[in-house]
Amino acid sequence: MRQSQRSRGGCEEKVPMATDNAYRARAWECLSLAECMNDPKERAEIVRFARMWMSLAEPIDEGRGSYEFPRGPA
Repeated sequence: MRQSQRSRGGCEEKVPMATDNAYRARAWECLSLAECMNDPKERAEIVRFARMWMSLAEPIDEGRGSYEFPRGPA
């Protein structure tokens, strides 16, 4: 059995390996591309994509439920 798959009740399930690193790599690719662009609007769009990729690499806060608001000062 390959490392990227594990068995689950006879069925094999694919496990993404280092997905966060892949997202970061995509973000760096976008930033490298943006460096070479002359058009400010296109550059801004590519930088937005880089931010999106980096946000996907950030860990999810699982301490609170999906529908709970963060607690502020009381």
